[in-house]
Amino acid sequence: MIKKCILLLAGILFIISCRESTSGFAVIIDPESYNEAKDEIEGYLTTVQNRGLHPILVIDRWGVPDSIRAELIRLYNAKDYPIEGCVFIGDIPIARTRDAQHFTTAFKMDQDGQFDRTEFTVASDRFYDSFELQWDFLDRDSVRPEYFYYHLRSDCPQRLRPTIYSARIMPRTNDLGNKYDKLRRYMQRVNKADEQNNPLDRMFYFSGYGYVSESVDARIDEKAEHYDHFPWMKGQQTTITYLDYKREPFVKKRFMTELQMPEYDWAVPHHHGSPDIEHLSDMPVGSDYYEAIDWIKEYILSQVAKGKAKGRSMDVIKKAINDAYECTFPDEWFKGEPTYNFEKERNLYYSDFKDFHPQVRMVTLDGCYNGSFHQDESIQEGYLFGEGNGTLVVMGNTVNVLQNKWVCHFMGIVGLGARVGNMAKYGAYLEAHLFGDPTFAFTPGADCGFDINQALLNNDPAFWKKQLDSEFTALQIMAMDKLADSEGNYSDLIFNKFCTSKSGIVRQAALEELKKYRDDNYVNAIILALNDSHEMTQRFAVIQAGDCGDSRVIEPLVKLYCANTLPERVEYSISGSIEILDSTLVMKAFDEYFPTLTFYNNADSVYKAKRKALNRICTRRVRNVENTIFNPEEDAYDRKMTLRTTRNYNYHILVPKELEYLSNPDDVTLQTIMWEALGWYVTSYQAPAIAELALKVANDERFDSKVRDEALKTYNRVK
Repeated sequence: MIKKCILLLAGILFIISCRESTSGFAVIIDPESYNEAKDEIEGYLTTVQNRGLHPILVIDRWGVPDSIRAELIRLYNAKDYPIEGCVFIGDIPIARTRDAQHFTTAFKMDQDGQFDRTEFTVASDRFYDSFELQWDFLDRDSVRPEYFYYHLRSDCPQRLRPTIYSARIMPRTNDLGNKYDKLRRYMQRVNKADEQNNPLDRMFYFSGYGYVSESVDARIDEKAEHYDHFPWMKGQQTTITYLDYKREPFVKKRFMTELQMPEYDWAVPHHHGSPDIEHLSDMPVGSDYYEAIDWIKEYILSQVAKGKAKGRSMDVIKKAINDAYECTFPDEWFKGEPTYNFEKERNLYYSDFKDFHPQVRMVTLDGCYNGSFHQDESIQEGYLFGEGNGTLVVMGNTVNVLQNKWVCHFMGIVGLGARVGNMAKYGAYLEAHLFGDPTFAFTPGADCGFDINQALLNNDPAFWKKQLDSEFTALQIMAMDKLADSEGNYSDLIFNKFCTSKSGIVRQAALEELKKYRDDNYVNAIILALNDSHEMTQRFAVIQAGDCGDSRVIEPLVKLYCANTLPERVEYSISGSIEILDSTLVMKAFDEYFPTLTFYNNADSVYKAKRKALNRICTRRVRNVENTIFNPEEDAYDRKMTLRTTRNYNYHILVPKELEYLSNPDDVTLQTIMWEALGWYVTSYQAPAIAELALKVANDERFDSKVRDEALKTYNRVK
């Protein structure tokens, strides 16, 4: 059946003639969407052609993911015009992936029956664009037939490096309109945009409540990062605008107004998210005592209104509010009507796009779930398809995401004229998706001396070594990524770049690339970066110090712990890293270093307080984890759940005991989970020992097939 569909797919392939080009681009569309927007789609093929790509139209009449993927692979391997990317337009089937959570930044959920599979699987187009990965088909959803479930095989590379770039243009019929009206309107906008000269010279970024500990240092450095990526913005006719949610009690209207301004090219809002909500503001606190009281009264009245709407009596409402805050509020505070709908004022909802028409060309949604294209309503769809909108491209996530991620890693190449799809291709995650037209490109803000899109197809180390000295940090960053992924060893070269660059984002990029080598250069880079002037580089070094677990990072990390003032998110991250290091060495380093400090007036009390906190950090979980997972008398469910926490907390010191337990067949479920958890120790100094035993177990028929399969996957992750 699948082979037949592949042949039929190939039989309805239309190739549009175009000016001379070397790369193809596939437009995958369902029949109904094509019929409803035929003129606009034909116009889009011309737009793609005018951008120097060879457009290929594939009408998917069968809706089988395997068929589409096979056709994409065929087009990529074609002798003439191999594709560099694709776009899925309309109702193209959705792959729901399982056993691939290590490709996400944060998503980890039990896949063994506790949750519905629509919750623990990740909707991801990495199924389509990452040809190295191999998947086994499991089932098709009977309620949502567009969902196809797949299991990631263990005998394929366990790294995520998309072969081509991809994007989705998937309007939904809902309260904001008919999906085909939305599609026609959006495609007309895309085709019209190609007529405009539009360099990337105006940006907007936003910080919502609770994000990266609301670190001021992180947001200050971010502006410097943008100027580093786009140096031509340092002028009078360009701008990088920043808005903080603390600007006013409810920042929503100002946020919406800013994005409706036609001059912005790129917006990067940092905030928490839900599929249909951008969480912008916290509860207002007031600037003085009287204002704070007023806001408390407003909040109480809003809760009273909610309670009444649910049919609750005033006595029940009062008790619930007083109990929640462990106090008794005055009776008069419960009387009256609220002035504000707090939830409506604090957050931007999908329904707000009825009257909200963003004009910014590109939006990077940094929050959780905002890119949930598999849902009937999602924020990304609101930006792309609203009537009167001007947005062409959105980046968003289908599940929850890590706050400590570098969302702006490769953004600089877009300023040099790279297609946005090419940017999204690098630094990809399972949940991260591009929505809209991936071939869109800004007019280059500066001349780098060559066609950046053609250069990205070139993997010649000699070419990229030259770019290490480019005047553009974007090319230096890309050069290190290309070199680190090549067959040669460029660790020394990248470490030298880390040590000598005056650019914070170049040093950050070098640290990320050295992680791929896991050698002495990487450990030394971590140690140096613990005192880096660039907040994100320092923050990531703190996190990676814990992840690698090398004893050499302990002393400098403890010294950082003893500092009086650090950026909020750096300080927050220190305890998480110290917790998973060797507690004996940590306490020894503290006891030797703290007495040498002279800047504390009350040194004795500070010493006692910090030592007590440090000892608690070092022992708060590891003892419980060890006692639980290795005790056969413990509840089986508790052992499984405790073991799964080690995916987030890599207790390096427990690895020898785990490997000893895994050396001989035992409880199949527990050993399978333990192997899966050890797969997260990718940069650990224990990784070689893990890999060695994992390979032996994978080839040892004494073990159950489930254990062997998971051991093989772990081997391919940590080797």
